[in-house]
Amino acid sequence: MRKTNMPSRRRRGFRRLLVAAAAVLVVNHVFMVGLLFPIQAIRQNEEREGVGRTVVICRAWAPEIAKSQVFYLTGNESVTMLSGAYLTYLGWFGGGGLPLDCTEEATVYGGWLAMKKKDQGAVLYAFGRVDDPDIARMEVRLQYTDWKEKDHTVLTWNSERADWMEKDGRYYFLFRTYPPFDWTEYHPRLDAVAVGWDEAGNETARVELGRGSGSISS
Repeated sequence: MRKTNMPSRRRRGFRRLLVAAAAVLVVNHVFMVGLLFPIQAIRQNEEREGVGRTVVICRAWAPEIAKSQVFYLTGNESVTMLSGAYLTYLGWFGGGGLPLDCTEEATVYGGWLAMKKKDQGAVLYAFGRVDDPDIARMEVRLQYTDWKEKDHTVLTWNSERADWMEKDGRYYFLFRTYPPFDWTEYHPRLDAVAVGWDEAGNETARVELGRGSGSISS
């Protein structure tokens, strides 16, 4: 009797497993909750932004924003994107993202993203893709223009090609820092620009960076 009943029990157990897996998928897709892995939340961010499937360049944890907060730098031929995810009792949720359109030919594509936790300081990210092979060094400047139309730099990131990440023949950068100034004072007026130099020290690129921002309440 055991030999004849065991296959039947296994089939019932397998069916239950399939039903449970299907239920999880339905809940994930329809209600967007119950995500088991952060990359699932990143895929949902991609769907919301309409950028198509991307590959992961790198990820960076940001526990100063939320204990489980993680940012993913992803990209494909047409887009470079920095987006976040965080864990709750309902599973992983997407924390928004900033996509960069890379369809028009350019030397550098870049953006910057500010995340702030309630009643605490901000974390700033600058990210992007460098398509010009002659750019050997790059500086990202965070600045504002005063009422006299003069530019004032409040923060800079410097890097060389050796510091960048390579994926599928493309080079990417991701910088993170904590602003050494009162974020609430400068936030509305800040802009960012990326400046690139070749090996000889000649400026070969100057690009204004797109901007994104967000906040975590707790």
